[in-house]
Amino acid sequence: MKKFVYKNKKAMERMHSFYDRAMASLGIKYREEYTDTSYGRTHIIIAGDETKPRILTVHGGNGITPINLALFRRLLDNYCLIAPDVIGMPGKSDPYRTLDTNREDFGKWLTEVLDRMGIDRIPFVVSSYSSAMALSLARISPERIEKIALVVPSGIAHGPLIPIIRTMTVPMMKYYFAPSEKALGGIMSVMSDQDDEQMNEFFDLMMSSYKMEMRPPKEYKREELEQFRAPVIIFASDNDIFFPASRVFPGARLLFVKRPVCCRVRCKHLPSERTMRYVCAKITKFFSQEGD
Repeated sequence: MKKFVYKNKKAMERMHSFYDRAMASLGIKYREEYTDTSYGRTHIIIAGDETKPRILTVHGGNGITPINLALFRRLLDNYCLIAPDVIGMPGKSDPYRTLDTNREDFGKWLTEVLDRMGIDRIPFVVSSYSSAMALSLARISPERIEKIALVVPSGIAHGPLIPIIRTMTVPMMKYYFAPSEKALGGIMSVMSDQDDEQMNEFFDLMMSSYKMEMRPPKEYKREELEQFRAPVIIFASDNDIFFPASRVFPGARLLFVKRPVCCRVRCKHLPSERTMRYVCAKITKFFSQEGD
């Protein structure tokens, strides 16, 4: 039996209401469409000028597309962003958990999304958990990725588990059972250097309305990505508790056949606006370069 990811139907409606308000707050041109896949119905946002070159972006684990688009919105100056909602996570795709990282379902799902949209090959911009999703695609259909930018990425190496459990997992469990503004502030201060009202609202809504995906993203080995030769640029931070640069960069140099471009940034797991100005400028330059 499929697992419904919200606590009830009203909770799903609250999340959809937040989704629409968050999209409206971006002040960008976009349209929505749905496509059917073997894993379920997928909702897709097409943002920006559709005559511009396209990039595919996917939100992070337990994340949501409007916040992901806010992160990469500066790319809209030069690109059209295609952003599917991950099935079984907050958003408007089917609210049932049918994707399993151990079966490479994320890569298979992304392959179907590209097929349904008539896209043979496209650059990717992903962050956090969705980096592992894109690496799943790189394993099973490497030819579909033209170039890829990985921001605070999963799928390569993670930080020490004890600090993660102590500073994030335990406080989140406490907040789940006894929510308070102080507890929320403590959790978000580990995640980000800036106080973001919209992010705080989303986190509170996620904890109160949604059954979080707790399975960790898969980490890949070199032999699994032997056929993947697309250009890669990676942005990671030493202050990211989940995927620190000190582990991600050495891991990436061992993982990818083609040596990645590694850019160290100063941020926690949720990059600031200032950091994202730099990141988006570097991605634009990287994607505009001819050849490999």
